[in-house]
This record gives sequence, structure tokens and C-alpha cells, in this order.
Amino acid sequence: MTPDRTPDRTLDRTPDRPLAGLTVVITRPVDQAPALAALLEAAGAHPVVMPLIDLADVASDDEIRAALAGLGPNDWVVATSAHAARRIGPVLGECLAQVAAVGATTAATLPRVDLVAEQQSAEGLVALFPSGEGRVIVAQAEEGAPTMVDGARALGWRAERLHTHRSVPVVPTAQQQLTVLAADAVVFTSGTQADAWVNIFGTTTPPVVATIGPQTTRKTERAGIKVQVTAADHSLSGVVQAMEGFLRRN
Repeated sequence: MTPDRTPDRTLDRTPDRPLAGLTVVITRPVDQAPALAALLEAAGAHPVVMPLIDLADVASDDEIRAALAGLGPNDWVVATSAHAARRIGPVLGECLAQVAAVGATTAATLPRVDLVAEQQSAEGLVALFPSGEGRVIVAQAEEGAPTMVDGARALGWRAERLHTHRSVPVVPTAQQQLTVLAADAVVFTSGTQADAWVNIFGTTTPPVVATIGPQTTRKTERAGIKVQVTAADHSLSGVVQAMEGFLRRN
């Protein structure tokens, strides 16, 4: 249940600071929170970083190196998140394969990239991905959806997952929980964050729940949380812009 309150519409907002006065909870892991926090601050919001998940490595550096070692120039490596990109990045100098990323943030984390999804999601990358008969290694979280692997296989590729990391829950203190529930909005950038939220808070949320895209919205709503804002541009800047548009309309 969402508390029966809405963000204060009397706050002194300007076109340059459309989120002025709003407190927005960021549930991303600590090392991924600063970029979103900076965007929210630029829009006038007060970000509260309350990570509900942390990222634990699954594959070792040697295992990642071994997984990519046999790839040739007609094969592909796909990074499905910035953290997956960070894990495979140090090995790409030794790898002959082409490199693809699901979005601009992930691409910026890679030392090189050949294909970036315009619609920043696994679905968007599948839509652009070529047909082929070689190998595709998809670097992703252990609990990640099979969207990219299934899409590549449908295009003829021999695709397989490389689990670079997994999500582990982080439990906030009682005081942190009170701070979070007193906020005006919360942003989920993955369904795992929404699941972690429900494990701690149930379906009680701040008045505005925003997600980075339709896939996260579907997972969030399956967890029992109603979503008010879904970013059309599946990026950090996209979700901030979507929140700005929602507040202008409401």
C-alpha cells in the first residue's frame, strides 16, 4: 500500500530545477548510485542513497578470461549492465570478438564497443543485433533475464550466459527505513531492487515509484508495487526526465 500523500506542489520549482524540494530514494548498489544522484541533484532533488542490494562476483577474472579466449572476429561479447562491463573490460584487449552493450551507460564502461542499443535495453539490442552462426557470450547477472541469450539464439547464434555477478540483499537500519519511507519518490533500476524492497517494506512505498523501463516496471508490479513513472528512454537520464514530466502533469 502506498501512503496517502503526494509530493508538495507548492515547492518553488523552476524549469531548470523541476524536482526541487523532493526527496528521492536510490536503491542501486553504492558504487552505482553516484551517477543517478548527480542527475537528481541537477534537477533540484535531494537524493537518498539506500542500496537494497549489493553485487557479489560470481566468475573469477581467470574464468572470464577463459570464457572469452576462444572467440574470433565474427563472434560477439555482450555486456548487459555496467557492472558486467566492468568485469569483462580488462579482458577485452585480449579478445578478438566484437563487443555490444545494452545502453550508453554500459557502453561508457567498456574500453571498446561496436554496437550499442538505441532503445536502451536487452530487447532494444536484440532488435539491432545481426543474424549469424558464430558464438555470442552474454555477460550478465546470475539472476538476469534470458532476453539477450534467447534473442541471439533466435537469430541463429550459439549464445551462452557468462555469470559475472549476482545480487545479494542489503538490510537497512530502522532509522534508514524511516528515512526512506518519508521520501517523496523511489527509483528502481532493476527488478531485483523491487524484490528487495518488498522483502523489507512490503508494498508500502513513497507516493511516486519510478522505473528505468518497461521490463523493470513489469517485475516491480509483479512484486506487488504500483509504478507511476516508467522511463521511455531506458537510461538514468531517461528516468529522471520521466519523473520531471510526471510532476509537470500532476
